[in-house]
This record gives sequence, C-alpha cells and structure tokens, in this order.
Amino acid sequence: MDHSFSLKEQTGQMIVAGFDGVSLNPQIEGLVRDCRIGGVILFGRNYEDPAQLHRLVRDLQDLALSHPPHLPLFVSVDQEGGRVSRLKTPFADFPPMCCLGEARSEELAYRFGKALARELTAVGINMDYAPVLDVHTNPQNPIIGDRALSVHPEWVARLGSAIIRAFKEDGIVPVGKHFPGHGDTALDSHLELPHVDRSAAELEATELYPFARTVRDGLEVVMTAHVVYRAWDENHPATFSKKILQGILREKLGFDGVIVSDDLEMKAIEDHFPFESLASLGIGAGIDLFLICNNPGKVRPFQEQMVRALENGDLDAGRASQSVQRIVKLKKRLAPAPSEAPDFQSWAQSHRKLADEMRAFLKR
Repeated sequence: MDHSFSLKEQTGQMIVAGFDGVSLNPQIEGLVRDCRIGGVILFGRNYEDPAQLHRLVRDLQDLALSHPPHLPLFVSVDQEGGRVSRLKTPFADFPPMCCLGEARSEELAYRFGKALARELTAVGINMDYAPVLDVHTNPQNPIIGDRALSVHPEWVARLGSAIIRAFKEDGIVPVGKHFPGHGDTALDSHLELPHVDRSAAELEATELYPFARTVRDGLEVVMTAHVVYRAWDENHPATFSKKILQGILREKLGFDGVIVSDDLEMKAIEDHFPFESLASLGIGAGIDLFLICNNPGKVRPFQEQMVRALENGDLDAGRASQSVQRIVKLKKRLAPAPSEAPDFQSWAQSHRKLADEMRAFLKR
C-alpha cells in the first residue's frame, strides 16, 4: 500500500460521486470531508447558471484541498454535444458528434473541442466524459446512435484524437468511452445487459481501432462499457473483465492511464451483480475509478466494502495502490478552478456560429 495514504484516503480517491443540490450541503460535504472521494460528477440538478456553478466548484475544491489527502477533485460532467449535454444555456447548444463524421474535418473537430473546453474550464470543470469512441455499426443501437462520431473506425479515431488534443491543450481531461466499444449493441446498458457476438477479429478491426489510435495519441482516461463481449469473455461485462481490461487495454494497447467504470447504478450492473460484490469485481478486473452517479447514499457502504476487502486480504493491496498512483499522477496536472466568475458573453456568438457550422452537416 501507499503509506502516505490511509485506507480511507486510498479508497475514497477511487470514487467519483454524484450529489444533489446547487451549493455545498451536508451530503456532499460529508462525502468530500469524511469519505475523501476523488471526484464529483455534475448533472442538470447541480446547475442553475454559470456563476452559481463556478461558486459550487470553487467551494468543492476549497473543501477538498483543506482536508486530507489535500488533492483537488476531478470535477466531471457528461457534455458531449447533442442529447447528452448536462449543462444548458448559456452553454452552447452543440449538435451531436455525428455531424463531425459527416463533415470529415479534423480541423472542425479540433475547434469544437477547443470551444467546449473553454466553456467547461470557465466554471472549473476539469474532466469531460467525451469523446465517444464507439463506432456506430448497428443502426438499431438505442443508446449510441448519433452520439458516435462516425460509422467508420478510421474517422472515429481521427476525429476523436483531434477533440482529445484540443481538450488537453485547454485544461480538460478527456475520457474516451465506452471501452472496448458500445456501437454494435442492440440494448441500452442503462436498462439491460447487452451482449456483442462479433468475432475477436471483427472486434479488433472495428471496435478497438479508435481506442488503439487515441491511446497512442495520448488519451489518459478510458471509461468501460457494461457490455459482454463473448469472443473475449463470456461471463463478465468489460467493466468486470480482467481479460478485457488487463489483457487487451493494458497489455495489447499499452494503456497506462486511469480506467473509470461507467455508472455502477445502471441496470446492466444492478440487475446482474449484487452491490456487495461490485468493489471486488471492479478492482480485481482493473478499475481505478468507480462512478456512483445518482445515489450518494451508496458511497459510504461501497467504500466500506473496499476497506474491509483490503484489510482482510480479499483484494490485492498492490492493485489499489497502483490505481491511486495513477489518479494522483493525473491530478498533478489539473488546472486550479478559476477565481473569476465566467463571462460567457465574450464567446457566445462565436460558439453559436460554430454550432451552426457543425449542424449544417446534419442536413446533408
């Protein structure tokens, strides 16, 4: 174990939690101060306007930095453009990312990434669960669809890399999702546990290609899919598959960054795996960071599972320590929350124009 961290601090850093409210309250204060959580995920329920959000993020970071282990929080959000955009006006109404695939323009993807990063960093957000690196290969897919950049792996990779580069230049940690690819599913993992029956060769040529390319280009965080890929692991979704996370992502693709789970409260997980088993399954497979998005009350019992399992030797202490080292390494380059409230007016017109430029490709 990392002796500079207590067990509470180690396990807390491995959790990103959602919470209620638009300002500091006892619920989120307790998670930051007592559970030592590593990050928060923001939703529409946490947002009124940019000035309020800026205050909330600044207060959260001040709280985290004033308590052990004195590390900044990952302040994260799902802001992809299109239907998955948690922050509304005056945040720009960007169209879904599929328009970038229609445009086939890395330059346009890069400008989109810069604009989106500028808006997020203005309120102190430092991590975005984007870009989607799934290849849209199944027209019946109920959950990815127009969120995917393209039906072509090559273009998903090229455009994804352009967005990732723009995010990183402007202080946003990009999260490529949903590894190893959610594009060929016919079910929504928020509601059910999907299976993909492609051969290993097909998976490698199509689904893996954008992840392999973006990892090579410097992607530092990957989110897992709650999907079973029978060619690789018949028994576990990727989130809980050592074969997929260790054998393919770490060893085959050479990824040495942070692996984050998709939300553990999605039905693909809740309906198939007991809550008490999730920490052991996830850490055993190679998850570094766990998302608990909607029920803050689950954070403490989840953390207690982790602590108990590490204390009694059910979980490999070395694995948990590696996760924390990866998290701390990434946090060292997080930009501090801006002290000034954001001025969205200064770029609102140019971002609207960019959104219109992107939207034009949807009509073609």
